[in-house]
Amino acid sequence: MHKNHLMALLMATTLLILPFNTLITTASEESARCEGLSCTNSWSGSVDQVVILRESTAIWCEVCAEVDPVVSEFVEGRPGQVTRIALHPDDGVDFLGNRVATQQSWKMGQNPIESEYPTIWIGNQKSISGLIDRNALHRGFLSAAGSNQQEISINTHNRTNFEDLNDEFWSLEIQTYLPTTSGTYTFIITEDQVEIEKPELYNGIKLHDGVARSGAVINSSSGELLFSEPLDTWLLGNFSILNDGRTFVNLTYQFPINEGIDVDNSKLSIIAEDSEGVAIASATTPRVVVMSDSALSPTAKISLSLLLIGLLLASPLMNTKKISKNDGNEKLAAESEE
Repeated sequence: MHKNHLMALLMATTLLILPFNTLITTASEESARCEGLSCTNSWSGSVDQVVILRESTAIWCEVCAEVDPVVSEFVEGRPGQVTRIALHPDDGVDFLGNRVATQQSWKMGQNPIESEYPTIWIGNQKSISGLIDRNALHRGFLSAAGSNQQEISINTHNRTNFEDLNDEFWSLEIQTYLPTTSGTYTFIITEDQVEIEKPELYNGIKLHDGVARSGAVINSSSGELLFSEPLDTWLLGNFSILNDGRTFVNLTYQFPINEGIDVDNSKLSIIAEDSEGVAIASATTPRVVVMSDSALSPTAKISLSLLLIGLLLASPLMNTKKISKNDGNEKLAAESEE
């Protein structure tokens, strides 16, 4: 009976703990699998504010090759706090370059033709250039993170199944509530882990993160689409200035399929700026977390599991005391017979 009792408790504990472990594993696996923009209904609700790190860089820049690992380590060490937007020049040499880099450089007060590589802007802080070290990045981050930012909420939805498409693009619908301002709203899609073939012909860096692939800029007062890269790929739908200090924007991006862009490594960043060009809010689509459907909450499962584990651990001790008591009774009975 003792062994059966222990086995029953062990099975009951396992059955209670297993769903909770599955909950954690499922969330982790789904987050990894659905981290990119290919996930349907990927993100919704309020998004934590992030510090935007904009970086002018180039695949042919030797100093950039020294700075790149420092920036990568810095950003990776602050998940959910810093988003990297790497702006490669549209110079005909860097094949990662496009008009987004030119537009953002002018916005940040830098002439793209006279740019120094690398140059980094962290939030609204002044630019730093040249051989940038980790201490400089850390100081810039602390200053930017200390500024108050308003809330942005994002909901993205794929109107079509990416895996089943035969067209040249699929539609990524973006619905977002932004703080009402008299400046602009900037939407930028970036891609991580962009591989460079024969990196030895350039600066030796094989994988580039945060590469700006496309972007759109909207006048936050009139709702006019001021900038689009690539051209005619961003479609502005509903634009409504609400009475509660927020503005609703419905925007669709025609995501290209056959241009070598990995949507699973892509993410969306949104920046709201005032009339002076100062960012008042910025957010990046986070990892999605899928929770399994269960009647018991994680807290209840933990409590029940701990209770049964306690019973399981206590059972041998109780049985030991019981056996000792029985042994004592048997001993007394034997002595009485003698």
